[in-house]
Amino acid sequence: MTDLLDAQGASGPPSQPRIDPRFARRWAEARREEGRRRLQALLVAGGVVGLALLVLGALYSPLLRVRHLRIQVTGPVAAAQVGRLAGVTAHTLMIDVHASSIAARLDADPLLGGARVVRRWPGTVEMWAVARTPLAVAATADGRWAQIDVTGRVLGVVATRPLGLPVLQGLRGIPAVGAWVAGTAGPDHSPAESPDALVDMVAASDGPDVPQGPAAVLAVLDSLPATLRAAVLTVEVQSGPGLTLVVSPPRLASGTVTVLLGDGSQLQQKTAALLTMLDQADLGGVTGLDLSVPDRPATESSSPPFPPLTPSTTVAPSGASSSSGPPGPTGPASGATPAGPSTATSGTAQSVPTVPSTSG
Repeated sequence: MTDLLDAQGASGPPSQPRIDPRFARRWAEARREEGRRRLQALLVAGGVVGLALLVLGALYSPLLRVRHLRIQVTGPVAAAQVGRLAGVTAHTLMIDVHASSIAARLDADPLLGGARVVRRWPGTVEMWAVARTPLAVAATADGRWAQIDVTGRVLGVVATRPLGLPVLQGLRGIPAVGAWVAGTAGPDHSPAESPDALVDMVAASDGPDVPQGPAAVLAVLDSLPATLRAAVLTVEVQSGPGLTLVVSPPRLASGTVTVLLGDGSQLQQKTAALLTMLDQADLGGVTGLDLSVPDRPATESSSPPFPPLTPSTTVAPSGASSSSGPPGPTGPASGATPAGPSTATSGTAQSVPTVPSTSG
């Protein structure tokens, strides 16, 4: 075996085959082209990184800070208060202004709603917000009063009942401050929206979207003029499809009128009928209005609408002669028809065919 290895070592390694010079040139050119592509990729990547660093440096430089802060608030809330709550000042960098987060922060405040924030480069931030105002109050379990806005949000709790705000009765519970009462429009609606946007004010009684509960009550209150809204004492949210208001109309020196609206259908027509009745109808002795059918309202009185006639106030019929003879000892003059007492009794309902159009 040693002789065999010596023989192989003496012969040396096998010679490599020669490469055609044309293939060698092509191989060298391919290697150079690959190197150029790699260099170009490195240059592009370096340029991108350098540009990104340059942009980031500019964004976080004092040159791109908030220079103009424009705040518009609808309602009795100061713009400076909204700015402090948003946390945006003249030293805030534009890159640190996150519009959605600031809007959510503003909406989280119980007294604000419908917030919108826009960032305009290079240095302007604009904000819009709506101040929530109480539309009604409701008694809490501890004897205090929760202030509620049109969307059903609890704005605060006070010890004394505020004047000029109706009392909501029949609610299933009062949530914490900042939360919404069950069955109301909720956080998806802005307090600046009209009643038509909160509920369907013209829904038919057999429609699928008839407003019910607190949402319907708050929409009705919001659609009333401020002067009449202040005259509403209580609003009862019944467990069934029924809404009842107790109103102290300004035209009445004293007393209240109970207004039955029925279900939540045709709320716009019922509100218009209520305004017409309170403005034009003679409400003397009227204790109730039934507006379940808005084009055929009915009234309820606690006393007869007309005083009964007595023999001393009986009037002779037209055309009767005074020479008909003296009156009998126990009756009126001959030919006169005495009017019996009125048949109206306390609590009787008087149907009104149409909403009055003339002053009572």
